[in-house]
Amino acid sequence: MIFLQVQTETITSSFMQYGLLGIIALTLSYFAWSQYQRLLEKNDKLEEKVDKLQDEMMAILVEERDRMSKLITDNTIALQELQKTIVTFIVSQNKK
Repeated sequence: MIFLQVQTETITSSFMQYGLLGIIALTLSYFAWSQYQRLLEKNDKLEEKVDKLQDEMMAILVEERDRMSKLITDNTIALQELQKTIVTFIVSQNKK
């Protein structure tokens, strides 16, 4: 903690020995640092939103996959029954 405090005082005094130019540089560096921190926070929030949207998208895809699987199964059964009906009809027509 003491090292950080000494280093901060050294940096501040280095900027202050340049007078107004040092104060402007210190202000601009603080502004750049705060904007960088804000950008990092915004990036983290966007990553959270992307993760949430990916989870929602996966849930929808799984739901649709299950629904389509059931439809395919039902259609396969219907086609098999249609095939049996056609075969039965053809056989009954050949017997007559």
